[in-house]
This record gives sequence, C-alpha cells and structure tokens, in this order.
Amino acid sequence: MIISPTIISLREGLEAVLIIAIMLSYLRKTKQNDLRKYVVSGTVMAIVASLGVSIVVGLLWGVFEGPSLDVFEGSVVLIAALLLTTMIIWMWNAGARVTQEIETSMKMSVTQQSGIGLALLSFSLVLREGVELSLFSFALVFQEGILSYIGITLGLVLAAGLGIGIYAGTLRISLKALFKWTSIFLILFAAGMVAYGIHELQDGGLLLIGPVEVWNINPPLLPNGSYPLLHEDGLIGGIAKALFGYNGNPSALEVVAYLAYLGIAFSYLWMKQKRASSQSIVKSDKAVISTAPSQ
Repeated sequence: MIISPTIISLREGLEAVLIIAIMLSYLRKTKQNDLRKYVVSGTVMAIVASLGVSIVVGLLWGVFEGPSLDVFEGSVVLIAALLLTTMIIWMWNAGARVTQEIETSMKMSVTQQSGIGLALLSFSLVLREGVELSLFSFALVFQEGILSYIGITLGLVLAAGLGIGIYAGTLRISLKALFKWTSIFLILFAAGMVAYGIHELQDGGLLLIGPVEVWNINPPLLPNGSYPLLHEDGLIGGIAKALFGYNGNPSALEVVAYLAYLGIAFSYLWMKQKRASSQSIVKSDKAVISTAPSQ
C-alpha cells in the first residue's frame, strides 16, 4: 500500500522544494548568490528539526501500550488530518501568490542585510512542511504498516527530481493543476484519516457515542484462511481502505464524521472555486470595457 504515502509525500516534498527553488531563483535573479548559503543552512536545520519531531513521536509510540496506545495513535492521526486539511486550504487559497509572498519576505531580509533573516525564513517555511510530513508518516504507518515508508521515500525522491528540474528550467509543469487534483485526493484521504482516528480512540475507550458497529459487510475468510478481495484487508478492499478510508464494519460516529468532513471540505472548495470564477469574469468584463473605443 504505497499509493497514498507516495502522493502525500510527493505533495509535501514538492511544496518544500518549491520554497527552496523560489528562494534560490530569487537570489540568482538578483545576482546575490553569496547569500545562498543562508538559505541552505536554514533548510538543513529545518530537516534536522523535523527528524527530531519524528524521533520524539517514535519514542512516545514505544512507551504506550494497550488502550493508551490506541488513544495515542488515534490522536496522532487526527492531528495529522487537521494539519493536512489546513495545508490543503492554504495551498488552495495562496498557491498562486506563494512565489510573490516568498520573494517579498526575501527582499525585506536582503534589504536589512540580514543573512540570518534568510536562514530563519527558509527554516520556518521548510520546517512546517517537515513537521507535517513527520506526522503524516506516522499516521500512514499506523494505518497501513511499515511498508508505507517505501511510498514516502518514493514520493520524496520524485519531489526532489521535480524541484531540481523546475529550478534548472528544464521542466515545466502546471502546478495549479497538480495541486488542484492532489487536493481532491487528499480530501478523500483526510476523511479516511478522521474516521480511522475516531476508530482508534473508540478502541481506547473514548468517544463511545452511538452504535460501535452499524453494519458489517466484510466477507468471511476463505477456506485457506486468506481474506476475500472485497474484505477491508483483502486486495480490493485494502486499496480502498488505504486510499479512501474504507471500513467494512464502521461505527456510527465514524460514518457521521467521514461524511461530514467530505461535505464540509468539498462545499468549501466549491464555494472558493465559484467565487474565483466570478471574480475572473468580472475582471474580464472590466478589461473589455476599458479597451472598448469611446464614442
């Protein structure tokens, strides 16, 4: 099950390498290549700090056991789902302005002749992506097992390759389309994370609201003891579980949370898209009026 980890780490990694590429491109464009070392230093410190977060979470994971472990895993997954949601919203709203905002911040730091300011800027921007990826990694491992690290590694390698290609000018892709379609997938995945987090908390004795099983459509095990294809641990069911949070025997609260999350998230993005389309039409009409010959 490496599809979800690959897409998530690709998205997070791509955001991080784009930040670095934008900063280095700005310094190259303004002929201030001597300041690149500060951007690199801040990036390295952010990576080290992100690894530190991973180590702390991993140590805590080894401390808990039994119901407390279920509560810990459920809490980490829900926090990761929250961060994933804020990342989707931020990129959807600010994606088109990211380059301008980063360059404005860099210009202020350069004007103040502060190499430390550039280092702190790259550190803070990359650290956010690194911490998110650390939590996502653990959430994925909780849900799908240790093989998730294969997908995470693959996604980061792809992100690094794309970032190098974009910085070198040898690769041109539609970032708007990429972020749009990956955002749709990530919403579906985040809804599954919310449901899974609630499932783990309920296993730990919390949030026992309503029936703990509203249906059970998991087929019985095959005579040889293996899982049928449509079982949540079978081939098809397992893929649906990894991608969209499918659960063959969910609780009532899981179902409500899953559907509520999808409804709210897609309604929000639909309204933002509709508003953006309306503003685009208004700007187009104004441009036509301004260019029309006067009578």
